[in-house]
Amino acid sequence: MSHQTGIKANEDLLNFFGNCRNGNIRSVRVTIQDEALQLGEYKEAQGTWEDDYDLMVIPFLREKQPCYILYRLDTQAHGGYEWLLVCWSPDDSPIREKMLYASTKATLKKEFGAAQISDEIFGTAEEDVNLAGLLKHKTSASAPVPLTLREEEMKEIKKLEVGVDIGIDTKHQTLAGVAFPIMENALNSLKKFANGHLQYVQLKI
Repeated sequence: MSHQTGIKANEDLLNFFGNCRNGNIRSVRVTIQDEALQLGEYKEAQGTWEDDYDLMVIPFLREKQPCYILYRLDTQAHGGYEWLLVCWSPDDSPIREKMLYASTKATLKKEFGAAQISDEIFGTAEEDVNLAGLLKHKTSASAPVPLTLREEEMKEIKKLEVGVDIGIDTKHQTLAGVAFPIMENALNSLKKFANGHLQYVQLKI
């Protein structure tokens, strides 16, 4: 369980969060000052969320100074617009500041309305949180989970598997997309394997 600070949003910020529901606000910069979450700069929507993004996020970034940026998307869910939370924490920030912002993030989400935040992105450099970085993040998040070596092997085996019924009238066995005859001695060995008389059969082409 992550440690939470006692820092809360001040009254001005809470009131502003209420105004964010009308759809006019596109981006909001929130900082921690005087032991409270405070409203910084904000910008109103001009175009689509993609058109506005770099114009309304990048200017909010400061060297050596972490902040939160709430960015409104154009999609809606749970009775309101969906928002993106950008957590900016540059490498050259003081360690205490980084820790303070990291441990206060959950409080910010709760007081803004966690259900409205559909995604979040963390960055230490501009390329992490600009539009290109966000799209890369979304692509990575939607990619299928990498398979283990064992899962990869099983996947390949399943691609090649076909039903194999060995009987007196069997003339040919086929793999998916490949057909060739089986020599009589190989077929006899397979029959013995199927009947339990052999424990191992190796075939070669």
